[in-house]
Amino acid sequence: MSTYADVVAEVLEDAGIEFIFGVPGSLSSVELIEAARKRGIRYILCSNESSAAVKAGTYGIMTGRPGVVSTGVGPGAAAVLHGVANNYLERAPCLILTDRFSDEQFRRQGRQRLDQDRLFRPITKGTFKIAKDNAAVAIRRALALAAEGRPGPVHVDLPYDVMLTNAEESDFPPKANPKKYVGRIGSNHPGITATLNAISESKNPIVIAGLQVNRSGREAEKEFISFAEKLGAPVLAAPSAKGVLPEQHPLAMGTFRGASSERELIDKSDLFLLVGFDTVEVFAPGFWDYAQKVINLDEVPHLDDLIRPEIEVVAHLADILRELCASVSSNHVWNTEEMDSYKKIRQSALFLAGEGLMPGAVIRIARECLPDNGIMTADAGSHKVLANDIWETRRPLGYLTSSGLGSMAVATPAAMAAKLIEPDTPVVCLTGDGGFLMRIGDMEVAVRENIPFVTVVFNDRYLNLIKIKQDNRSFPRLGTEFRDTDYASVAKGLGCKGERVSTEEELKDALNRAFLSEKPWVIDAVINPDGYVGSKDVRAE
Repeated sequence: MSTYADVVAEVLEDAGIEFIFGVPGSLSSVELIEAARKRGIRYILCSNESSAAVKAGTYGIMTGRPGVVSTGVGPGAAAVLHGVANNYLERAPCLILTDRFSDEQFRRQGRQRLDQDRLFRPITKGTFKIAKDNAAVAIRRALALAAEGRPGPVHVDLPYDVMLTNAEESDFPPKANPKKYVGRIGSNHPGITATLNAISESKNPIVIAGLQVNRSGREAEKEFISFAEKLGAPVLAAPSAKGVLPEQHPLAMGTFRGASSERELIDKSDLFLLVGFDTVEVFAPGFWDYAQKVINLDEVPHLDDLIRPEIEVVAHLADILRELCASVSSNHVWNTEEMDSYKKIRQSALFLAGEGLMPGAVIRIARECLPDNGIMTADAGSHKVLANDIWETRRPLGYLTSSGLGSMAVATPAAMAAKLIEPDTPVVCLTGDGGFLMRIGDMEVAVRENIPFVTVVFNDRYLNLIKIKQDNRSFPRLGTEFRDTDYASVAKGLGCKGERVSTEEELKDALNRAFLSEKPWVIDAVINPDGYVGSKDVRAE
């Protein structure tokens, strides 16, 4: 006899969900794992609930389908919050399925009892509890809510008594989903006309791509490239949108993150075209320090009153870009020499000379060894500030990081999820020693589940961003230093391949062997801890 756990799993199967990432709790989890198994949905036991949530969020970003994370009641629900917060600010569609006591137990029992819907409400788009008369409807609503508009996490409580109860055939959702016809924007839309007029009046427009371009899917990514090439203006990308226009493209000017080096280009412009740009991507909190006229093109309206666009077009991004591309002309005064000069000046300041293995060299060599279609994930820290500028992202969704939350401990689970989704694509994770220590248990998961990605640990024995702030204020370095640990040896103990390197030649050799091995690898890169000083711009974190 089928249970309501089967109903939940059936809806997930209909939605094309392939994985559930989790740490099981008790009866609801047990029922869900079995119901998912019967439908070919792979349950991946993770090292902790937060890591499971990041994996689910990365799945959602890369596929456009909400990822799914499953946790136990009480402590499991509390432990997942960091990953959910990351997904909320990364606009990553996912479902958070938590075990829950029955209503009777919840009233009588104090131990492990948390009001879980209140716990998740501030960092999700919505929270639901399934019941016997709404199980299929609630999960379908949650999946739709996670993906629509600005994507994000949705929480669903799974009470024990409901999940274990026998379900009738009528409780399962019908197989045929209704066809939806959504209005599409056309060339006669007044917003398109106003935008084209503003572009024609501009002498130096500049395009800034935001996360919603790739959250909107492959069609929007393709139309963005066509529009950018037709306009012929320089393109900057927020970190979450790096690679939407491949960064080896002559129009790609690098990352937009509020760094002073960007002013060399931005101050020459007279019009900002924000495409899918989310205010969560503004690094100076609550502050928009640009006088240029702004046109905002997005799938959701700008309600934060931070940027104050003069023109705003809200519709399917692919439609907006397609219609603009059909009529826009390149009548500005930008020239290729000017843009090439900016790229060279900005890059030249990023590679410091010094003794030992420099962090900029690690990023450069990793880029040389990773194929163009490869994926890189980056944890928060000084190395990410540098990677934002140095790393040339050559494909959409080729650079994954925590931009909105700016959190450590995200790069490793993101790399694992990326490798599961694209098993034939090489994946490299750049993490600091602090971030690696937070996620070292994931290396056991990588070995157990045969997820062959490469981790490069920037081993400088410090929380470097914080150390820099202490140094700038002439404070002693307290609370920021780690002991000298051989992370490659630790990883070997968990079943990974591992190697410690301290020169550029050793790093290049290890990376090349790692990408060929089809095994999880950890490369412990012992770097010069002072190699970041000339490139610090702490606003990026």
